[in-house]
Amino acid sequence: MENKPENHTEKHRALRNLLLPGLAFLLFAAVIVVAFSLRGSAQAGGTVTLLFFDRNGTALTPTQVRSASNNGGAGYNNDFLLNPANMRAISSGPLYTSGTNLAFNIPSQAVALAFNWPTLPGGYQLLILDNGGAGFSTAATINFTYQAALDVKKKLDAARAARPDYAPSAKFTTAYQAASSQLAGVDVYSPQSAKGKAGQLALDQLAVAYDAMLAEHGPVYAAANKSTVTPWIGFTIDTVSNYQANVDLAATLAAPYAWIRIVFDAGQAPSTYTTLVNYAKTKGVKVLGQPVDSTYDKGYTRAQYKQRFIDYITAFPQIDAWEVGNEVNGSWLSSDIGLRIADAAAEVKARAPGKPSVLTLFWQINTDSVANSMFTWAKANLPASTRSNIDVVTFSQYQEQAPMGVAFDQVMKTLRAEFPTQKIGLGELGYWIAGQQFWWAYNQTDTLAAKRTVAEQYYNAGFDYPGSIGGVFWWTFIADFKSDTAMQQIVKTLRDKLQSGAPTPTPSPTATATPTPTATPSPTPSATPTATPSPTPTATPTATPTPSPTATPTPASGGIVFNGSWSAMGKIPATATYQDFYQTVTVTPNANHTASVWVKGSGSLELQVWGNTTWTKRLASVRINATPTWTKFTTPVFNAGNRQRVYLTFDTAFANAAGTMYFDEVFLGTSGGVNRVTNPGFESGNTLWNNDAPAIFSIQTGK
Repeated sequence: MENKPENHTEKHRALRNLLLPGLAFLLFAAVIVVAFSLRGSAQAGGTVTLLFFDRNGTALTPTQVRSASNNGGAGYNNDFLLNPANMRAISSGPLYTSGTNLAFNIPSQAVALAFNWPTLPGGYQLLILDNGGAGFSTAATINFTYQAALDVKKKLDAARAARPDYAPSAKFTTAYQAASSQLAGVDVYSPQSAKGKAGQLALDQLAVAYDAMLAEHGPVYAAANKSTVTPWIGFTIDTVSNYQANVDLAATLAAPYAWIRIVFDAGQAPSTYTTLVNYAKTKGVKVLGQPVDSTYDKGYTRAQYKQRFIDYITAFPQIDAWEVGNEVNGSWLSSDIGLRIADAAAEVKARAPGKPSVLTLFWQINTDSVANSMFTWAKANLPASTRSNIDVVTFSQYQEQAPMGVAFDQVMKTLRAEFPTQKIGLGELGYWIAGQQFWWAYNQTDTLAAKRTVAEQYYNAGFDYPGSIGGVFWWTFIADFKSDTAMQQIVKTLRDKLQSGAPTPTPSPTATATPTPTATPSPTPSATPTATPSPTPTATPTATPTPSPTATPTPASGGIVFNGSWSAMGKIPATATYQDFYQTVTVTPNANHTASVWVKGSGSLELQVWGNTTWTKRLASVRINATPTWTKFTTPVFNAGNRQRVYLTFDTAFANAAGTMYFDEVFLGTSGGVNRVTNPGFESGNTLWNNDAPAIFSIQTGK
């Protein structure tokens, strides 16, 4: 928030001069009050000071805490305050440096802190620090990892008690008992370093146990409730190319629960998809129609959005369900998207009676802005009149863009409470999509192994809730499932459990729920300084800007396209010709940036970033040596200085460099920030890029 001075009138100036001697002190005091009010109304409920320790018990500085939370700068600052009862966002960026610690001020209501935090081996978790569910309403000094572990364990114990038919596996029991032992090894009188260490080690194991319970019990619950909610096992298809093979694969993996979501591309008439839809129906695969993906929303007026639904519903009476809005709380959508959803849902009810209308939210609760946070947006933009025409509410989830982990159970239960008369589920899922790789899950070095774990976890866990259809609708289904037998087996195993009644895992010795220790104020150890209840910030803090999430790229449709339907091609000559394919890119002055691109093929060229129009001030570059597999090339970090724009180019700068290469998903921006490149995936065709060598560079479709 910017504190701007008033523009006084002459009358105000005269009055000020008259009263200045008597009001000087009062004005000075008022400035102090305003300054503190900008920090979050510290006087409303006091200040919570947070102590952080790593898994060795070493105290972490605020800089180290930020680095741990934002994945060493790959992500971005992500602290939000939430309402602990309904997970609606209250404020963004509340944490500030107070002495050697981080702190936040309590507003006029109880709050929880949402913060991304790493665990091993589970990767990044969204931790909801909520003081045992009550939230924070009075000043306190809190050991972050210890309190987070207490909070997570309390939720896990409640979730375990709500599943009396769950027979814990050895995986669950081992992890749960390890976490319980860590927490039992410290008490209120233990040094803060010992509690912080125990909390981190317990969080590592609680993440494993929570995942295990939900994934193991999900199919059990769904199989037992098939008479009330028929399971959906979903995949996304965005192309008519090879439609028979794609539909056959979906049917083979998931029938009789197989669903495909068809993304109807902008500019395409219904007739484009007739053979695909009809073939799916002959194979017994149900179809969820998506007339407008979030990527395309702004390309339509409200009237055109509505008409597109009318056209597609009229053309396809055989389609089984309709997605009336996709990732609707994303900041890249139209400002009137709530009205568009209402229009589309009403058309589905009127023109396709009995066919479910499906709404897909976008999983973000501590990214982008308060207004776009998932539950906050839903409350503000989906009135009862709209909700009455919506049958299923789902959300898209990309852990590398917005971590989930131990928060999943709380999110699903909150979604159920927010939409008590609708079915719920997952509407879109994927992992390690280009351009959004901010945080990692399950495996930091092997992204394929991590992707498989993400699929296995959430295809199963999504079923573990009353009224859940499951869903998932894996976004890059064609690229990820076509030749990966491990991914295929994940879904086949789930299908078989649903059909057979999903016997529970062979139980290990029963894990008795260990009473969750109660966090109470403890004497401050001499090694750990305790901040006073109302610390004075060392510097005037400002809200940390976060990049607006972007629509997930369209699934890969061919070997010469990394994502979507288009890529750029370079027929690289054998000798250096210094010809360029380039774009002028706006940047943030005095900020660190990087540039990257995904490349496949053969030959070499140079990705360059220049700081002036004469291309004599090189800011960064990287040599690209294409290989037969898609590989990401990234420049070193560079500072933009006082520039507002730079010049990004692909240059034929090398000898002995002949070959044909394809490049896609070009990025330039701050680490974890918004991509400043326009048409970065070439999905707008031959636009917004300059080309001084058409014989070398071109933009082409892979369809």
